Amino acid sequence: MTPLNSKYTGILWVNVIILAAGVGGMVWYKWHNVMYASGAGLGIGAVEYIFMRVSLGRKQANEQDADK
Repeated sequence: MTPLNSKYTGILWVNVIILAAGVGGMVWYKWHNVMYASGAGLGIGAVEYIFMRVSLGRKQANEQDADK
């Protein structure tokens, strides 16, 4: 898989951080347990990273093919 350009790298990390912090915050608010909140945040962050990385990689490849 080709490396993402700066535009898509920024989109990727902003989405991952916002989603992980949101889920971690909701878990913290519900159970007031740091371990649950950090585990939930890291877990959803990892899943989001994988899916967004693949999706943005495909989108960038399609844009590069269209530019040719």
